[in-house]
Amino acid sequence: MRKLWWIPVILALSAAGGWYWQQQHGRAAEPVAVATVPPTPTGEAAQLAEETAATTAEAADAAAPAAVDPALDEAEAQAAADAAADAAADAAAIAADAAAEAVRASGDSGVALASEAARQAEAAAEAAIAAADRAAAAAGSAVAAAPEAAGEAASAARDAAAATAETAGAAATAARIEALLTPEGFDRAEVERIIDDSALPAPQKATLRRLIETAGDNPQLLRAALEQVKAVMN
Repeated sequence: MRKLWWIPVILALSAAGGWYWQQQHGRAAEPVAVATVPPTPTGEAAQLAEETAATTAEAADAAAPAAVDPALDEAEAQAAADAAADAAADAAAIAADAAAEAVRASGDSGVALASEAARQAEAAAEAAIAAADRAAAAAGSAVAAAPEAAGEAASAARDAAAATAETAGAAATAARIEALLTPEGFDRAEVERIIDDSALPAPQKATLRRLIETAGDNPQLLRAALEQVKAVMN
């Protein structure tokens, strides 16, 4: 079974930047569909987290019958518990990676909605880690009978899967916002909404909107304008 001591370290390191940004610009963010994320490192991390969540849920479903099937011996039940615990550990690790990518994306974009999405990703990843710890404890328990351990591990693995799926959704939001602030992923209406939702003074918001409008469809001008938006909002 996997040891999870190193996963909280990833979240602790990434949380420092995300916490500071949230204090400055905190605002609610709604997760976007993972299927729509751009092919960026954060988007790919979100997709991997979603896929891992599905795999972990399948492992939990496979382990659950071992808790009630009298035809299985203790070795088979223990194997089912171990498989569920390993799947939960994988999910927790992938969730931690996705949360770290979301924090990086939020720092690069300098946008309040991305910062809040990163915070949501971190919270969900922490829940996945806690669930993986429970699954590992159940599978490794010398006190509980193997069938009972399988049931507990399966339940914890389901929780890890759900938390990892939530991490994926939040990371997808951060990825989408990061992509919007590039010429390749630019959407004028969405960028203007991000500017309007920021904590900037009204004159600065108006200046940034004019920059975007002036840039038009010129890729070079647009890139410079978007870099200015990120610089001002950071």
